Amino acid sequence: MELKIKDLTGATIEVTDLDAAIDECKRCKDSPYKMECGHTVGENYAYMLEQLLPIQQQNRRSRWLEGTEMRYNQGKRFTKMDIAYEIGRHEPYHPASLYWDSLHREELVTFFNDMFGTDIT
Repeated sequence: MELKIKDLTGATIEVTDLDAAIDECKRCKDSPYKMECGHTVGENYAYMLEQLLPIQQQNRRSRWLEGTEMRYNQGKRFTKMDIAYEIGRHEPYHPASLYWDSLHREELVTFFNDMFGTDIT
């Protein structure tokens, strides 16, 4: 998968590995070093991260199980197990999939919404 995003200067950036690009942006978003354009390197990475995260969330939603997508589209309430199972399918070692039985439902919902860019309650 190859996609293109823009940086703060307007230059086009080709992304060949989405997860690696997101990891790099997260690691570097606090960099205080100035670029020639006047912005910091961290601001540039944060700007690119804002473009990459929605793409990652959309990719994850496109791989939902049929039942998960149906429940979401019908506005049905997800159980703790539904939430943890779908998170675990995408990130097996995510705290929400490992500790779903000891977390509150609200915590699981927060993880789910962050991971998939949704608004379930």
